[in-house]
Amino acid sequence: MRNLDLSKIFGSKCRAKILEKLLLEYQSGNNDGFHMRLLARELDEQINSIKRELDNLSDIGILKSRSELKKKIFYVNKNFSLIEEFIEIFLKSYSPMNKIRSYFKSKIDLELVLVNEAVEYKLVETGSNILDIFMIGEIDKQDFNDFLAKTFYNRKVKYAIITTEDFFKRLEYGDKLIKNILTESGNIYIKDNLKIKEKLG
Repeated sequence: MRNLDLSKIFGSKCRAKILEKLLLEYQSGNNDGFHMRLLARELDEQINSIKRELDNLSDIGILKSRSELKKKIFYVNKNFSLIEEFIEIFLKSYSPMNKIRSYFKSKIDLELVLVNEAVEYKLVETGSNILDIFMIGEIDKQDFNDFLAKTFYNRKVKYAIITTEDFFKRLEYGDKLIKNILTESGNIYIKDNLKIKEKLG
């Protein structure tokens, strides 16, 4: 279901992106709402398209609005009759992988980025895998934590990062945890400058 193109159901990609953003924020406990320009920036859509779809969704009754500091803030109407059904659709169809790949593309100080496929279901279940994301190298942890909170709607994501030096020391001493992380079922290599996948065979 994660390959389902919801724009074909909801009429447009812009509308589907707005619904996904607001409904998943609402489901995570945040219904503060968003103004048009912020949504346009976060969803990478034209302001006119955002305005049109917000007005349409408000007319239908899915969204409501209020004025704050001369800005119109749109938020989820919790009394809409199909709200839970809509949330269920977006929970089951949500896939963070493109966002993850895009984020790590510019992280030149990382030698390895290993993502477990369990992240695809992070919004609906915690999973029993050891880690969701394993990294070797260096990263700005505050920036990364902000990315995770935004991408996974404040769900807990299990991750670890170690230096290249520490990684090879652990391999040398036969660290079982590292071996189990590297060989866990469902691993996806986003970045592998150390050719670890090749070495594991």
